[in-house]
Amino acid sequence: MELTNKTILLAEDDSVLSRMYQKGLTLSGANVLRALNGKEAIKIVNEEHIDLILLDLMMPVMNGYETIRQIRTSEKTKNIPIVVLTNLDDHPEFIEKATGVKIEAYLVKSNVSVEDVIQKISELIK
Repeated sequence: MELTNKTILLAEDDSVLSRMYQKGLTLSGANVLRALNGKEAIKIVNEEHIDLILLDLMMPVMNGYETIRQIRTSEKTKNIPIVVLTNLDDHPEFIEKATGVKIEAYLVKSNVSVEDVIQKISELIK
């Protein structure tokens, strides 16, 4: 699970979870940029080269649904893979219905370990 030279944007408002995922990703070689809400995530995605976005849905200021919508409608950012990492146990199809766009993966935090998340990221950005 090597993520060397890959930049992951982690958009998560829970500081404990954010640090936990950041540590795991960093140990796998990734450069991790953190955002506490969707507005910060959009700013970072427009300023930096991002290989993948790990995105929570329930965040303050701008939620994950609106963040996905904005990322997918921008020419510059529309092809960045998005992995939703949430506590909502909705079905992945709900994201497409709610946003009108597709995501690459939908993971429920309580059902996956940090290692599972890193494995999924590795599969998506090979």
